[in-house]
Amino acid sequence: MRLIVRRKRLGDRMIAAVGLLVAAAVAVLLGFAVLVAKRVDEASAARETELARAHLAKLSAEMRNDLAQFARWDESLELINDRNGREWIHHQFGVRLHRLSGHDMSFILGGDGQPVYASVAGDLVSPDAYRRVQSAVDSYAGRVRRAHVRSAISDSTLGLMGEFDPPSEPQFIVAFLRIEGRPALVGVTTIAPTLRRSSQRQTEPFVAASISFLDEDMLAQMSREIVVDGVMLVENQQGSRLLADAVGVRVPLSEGEAQSWLVWQSSAPGAAMLWRLSPALVALMALLGVATLLVLVYLRRTTERLNQSERRATELAYRDRLTGLANRVQMMQTLAEWLADLPRDRRLALALIDIDDFKSINDTLGHATGDEVLFAIGERLTTVAGEQGVAVRFGADEFALLAPVGAGEGEVLAVCRHIADAMRNPVMAGGQFLAVGVTIGVAVAPDDATEAEQLLRRADIALSRAKADCRGNYRLFDPRHEEALHRRSAIERDLQHAIANDELSVKFQPLFAADGERMVGVEALVRWNHPERGIVPPSEFIPVAEHTGLVVKIDEWMLRRACEYASQWPGLSLAVNMSASNFRQGKVAERLSRVLVETGFDPRRLEIEITESMLLGANSEVLGELSELRRLGIRIALDDFGTGYSSLGYLRRFPVDKLKIDKSFVQNLGITEDAAAIVECVTRLGRALGLAVTAEGVETGEQHRFVRAVGCHQVQGYLFSPPVDAEKIDAMLRPEQPARPHGVMRRLATA
Repeated sequence: MRLIVRRKRLGDRMIAAVGLLVAAAVAVLLGFAVLVAKRVDEASAARETELARAHLAKLSAEMRNDLAQFARWDESLELINDRNGREWIHHQFGVRLHRLSGHDMSFILGGDGQPVYASVAGDLVSPDAYRRVQSAVDSYAGRVRRAHVRSAISDSTLGLMGEFDPPSEPQFIVAFLRIEGRPALVGVTTIAPTLRRSSQRQTEPFVAASISFLDEDMLAQMSREIVVDGVMLVENQQGSRLLADAVGVRVPLSEGEAQSWLVWQSSAPGAAMLWRLSPALVALMALLGVATLLVLVYLRRTTERLNQSERRATELAYRDRLTGLANRVQMMQTLAEWLADLPRDRRLALALIDIDDFKSINDTLGHATGDEVLFAIGERLTTVAGEQGVAVRFGADEFALLAPVGAGEGEVLAVCRHIADAMRNPVMAGGQFLAVGVTIGVAVAPDDATEAEQLLRRADIALSRAKADCRGNYRLFDPRHEEALHRRSAIERDLQHAIANDELSVKFQPLFAADGERMVGVEALVRWNHPERGIVPPSEFIPVAEHTGLVVKIDEWMLRRACEYASQWPGLSLAVNMSASNFRQGKVAERLSRVLVETGFDPRRLEIEITESMLLGANSEVLGELSELRRLGIRIALDDFGTGYSSLGYLRRFPVDKLKIDKSFVQNLGITEDAAAIVECVTRLGRALGLAVTAEGVETGEQHRFVRAVGCHQVQGYLFSPPVDAEKIDAMLRPEQPARPHGVMRRLATA
């Protein structure tokens, strides 16, 4: 009996122990399930909140992108005051923004801040409709306009002496505001012309503004994007109360405005999981393993859903929307990772690819056709990249390709040829076949760089070199190009300092009659004696001055200084070189006339030397300037004749008084067979057209005798005198000095 009782107690204990173990297991399982459900719900809510914020940021970016295509809209500035033009603007601006991007209101404000165009819900309405939103939008319009003015002043200073003022960058503001009591996304941008003359700078630009309300359509789109149900817009304290039982984010309205919230019920996958499994956990404790499996399966589904959301957010951040290629952010991240793990026997090529003359496609065929071209090029680059490489859309019309390569240049050049071959076939876009060329610059790691930014910069240097050489080709990075770039930058900085501190000087090279006995004029030449580098050749700093626009300031400074000196040499003509940049900037005759008046120099003694290339590309405005110079009495000389196009047609058509035979032909007399024929032919051509002919670069007696014999009117060169200071010109003009130039030259050499 005691044994039975003992066994019963033992059995009870065992049953109790098992019961306790099962209860503990169930409790642990239930506790674990509750904890997991809570964590999953928190993670899901956090992910939904992050996606909601990302979606708001995406709406702002899309608003900016929508307005960016109108930020450089020259046609709107020309047609806005025309009735038919306003209809065109309406279809291209208001209707397009409403239909393609769902914008509710679109406006264009004039330079005085008054509305000149308005569209509501895609319908053209009176500009007075702007009064509805003026109080909210005016401050932002004023801000972008002031930013534009500051930018325009800065750009004008940098490009003061260039062909055209550099176009100011458009100014953007995108913000959430409360419009008519409703939250709305407002975008404002200046409409900056793509190209303006400095004399036509628009200091009070037009402003484009667009408004999208957070309405039901936008909330429905947000629900689809972040994969939740029923996103609602609630106001003030009501939003705070709803957040206690729901998930939401605050609309980033400006300070001082009543707050709004975007609220939705979280999908709560963890709670749903616990609800579904609780009957099984309570009723079927024996099926604990099955219940655990269900939990794992459900967790897997939940995790997959979260992963999908994360992948979607990653694609928005790292993918180009138009082409689907990796964007610059993704490329730099991938490039850094590949460089960190690059095997010793492998190299990595970074090719930057620029579409040649892509702007003309957008300008002539429209941006939609341009987008088709970009998409097609992206597909071809993806094929070229294959599985090992990465194709990237780097910028507006720039692409990039990352490709592993082996040792030597062979594989790198093969990649370049592969890209060029892929682009050779015409692209179908806009209902027609378009021939699209590309220019490629390549840098290779670790040969050229071991860091991502440095490799990118050197690939860009190679691309710039390829563009400068000839579009449609490819170039590998060469350290000499970077050294030349650094030197060019240093020269640019020092040249600005030299101009500001009057470090430049003027030399004068005499010009003699054909017999070489009588000095009839001088040519003014600029020289730069750098305090550290010494004499900097004009061939080195003049191209930099041309590129930066400083040459206009140098030319005017040299003209003024040369006229001041030459005023003391009556009877001598003064020749001054004039860069093409002066004519592209305009008002040449006005500026030269002002200098002549201020220095008291007779315009009939002045010769302006221009190049053949400038004359060949002359438009009606340049021809008008040349004609005005001749009306003032100034003569026009065509410098370095024979090295360019040497067209008889433009010699007859354009106002030219003198031809200067390039010194390369004169110095090759007796060396090359064609030099003598060219010199004689040019001389006869000039005399037949009634033009004076000057032979430059005469250095020997034989050269002098030949150019005199063929009929050149004037001679110039080291045989007679090198470029000298003004004081030495004074010495050459003294009556007591020997008349023959060779004697003058010997005196100058010993001076």
